[in-house]
Amino acid sequence: MPATFLRALTADDAPAYRALRLAGISELPQAFCTTYALESSLPLGQISQRLQHTPLQRIFGIFNDIQLIAIAGLRREPIAVVHDKATIWGVYVAPQARGQGLGRQLMHASIHHACTIPELARLRLAVAHDNQAALSLYLSCGFVLDETAAQGDMLQLQLLLPRPALTTAGAPTFLKINTLQFPAK
Repeated sequence: MPATFLRALTADDAPAYRALRLAGISELPQAFCTTYALESSLPLGQISQRLQHTPLQRIFGIFNDIQLIAIAGLRREPIAVVHDKATIWGVYVAPQARGQGLGRQLMHASIHHACTIPELARLRLAVAHDNQAALSLYLSCGFVLDETAAQGDMLQLQLLLPRPALTTAGAPTFLKINTLQFPAK
């Protein structure tokens, strides 16, 4: 079996990313927030732009040697009042690569990256209610059902990110309550 490695995707990965994403949409159309027709009509340049690292988005991929076999994206909310939230989206593992823990690797990479962003406090994701394998994975990674955000056949899950109680020496310590900050006493 070829060795696998995980890394953030770049614009150079656009052809492989497009092929794998289209395979996912074709296999599990209900799990994606787009259609095969719409996604396949996007110019490759637009997909390359999607893969560029920004402060708001990073897309991870797992390769076996040179073939991309698993993908997941992490997108931060750009609106100031909800900038403490991010969404994990577009998670897909190719059928021949399932059962090897690749989905878990992608989730750990996404969560780890989210924890490096001080403003982030919560991750969200949606999963089809009948996708038991994905649901089990997300629950085992610490996500919990967000019953206040139900949307049709999709279950909404969330994960509160661990945050240190104190900041570095000399810096003020804040307690975060929703999106408001109050100096700690």
